Amino acid sequence: MQRDNYMEGRERRRNRKNRRRRKIFGMIFLFLLLLVLFGYSTRISDITVVGNTRYTEEELLSMVFSGNEDRNTFYALYRNQFGKREDIPFVEKYSVKVTGLHSAQIIVYEKSLAGCIEYMGSYMYFDREGTIVESSRELEPQIPLVTGIKFQSIVMYEKLPVEDDTVFAEILNLSQLLGQFQLFAERMDFDSENKVTLIMGDIRVVLGDADHMAGKVKELHDMYPELSGRSGTVYLDEYKPDVKNPSYPFVPDGGGAP
Repeated sequence: MQRDNYMEGRERRRNRKNRRRRKIFGMIFLFLLLLVLFGYSTRISDITVVGNTRYTEEELLSMVFSGNEDRNTFYALYRNQFGKREDIPFVEKYSVKVTGLHSAQIIVYEKSLAGCIEYMGSYMYFDREGTIVESSRELEPQIPLVTGIKFQSIVMYEKLPVEDDTVFAEILNLSQLLGQFQLFAERMDFDSENKVTLIMGDIRVVLGDADHMAGKVKELHDMYPELSGRSGTVYLDEYKPDVKNPSYPFVPDGGGAP
């Protein structure tokens, strides 16, 4: 009799323990289910972008949030910490900062480009050191095409092999000077002595060597309004910094009057 009572008590305790365990598991399952449902329904809809100049906001968002699940708030948090980021042309890196249940900020760090060269049907973009950092079939706006420099071959992510690599510092300096004066050259053409001529629409600007480049670009800026709508060549290669009220020749195409 005592053994039967003992066994019955033991069975009741086991049943209570199983019921408690099932209840705990049920609560955990319900919590996880609610978490999944809440997470699935919590999506990022308000997005701001910082540091992007090369793409429209819609283009960038389609590349960063390429999958349907990417806009999920919790997945975006996980992906920014541990996930693989998309490879975006001309972008060094980016981060997605979740700022709320439905908001995020994309911070873009673009590659620093000095110019590009044309090679085997593609445009090869290089940085201030002359390292090839990007390749594209398209010519990017506001990046000058550099012609005239000699090289044997090109390897991605390696420095462009040229005889005189000081040309890259000259390209960068010239690009920055033009930007300061809100000028842009579609092309920079170098000769065998690293003397440069700019192509700006229908205007060619002979700048010559790297001496006094800031003064030459300033003179170009002052002359540029008068060159609007014309075609021909401006000669600034004889620039002298100590000459007051200088006059530099402009030779129109077709032999017309200057």
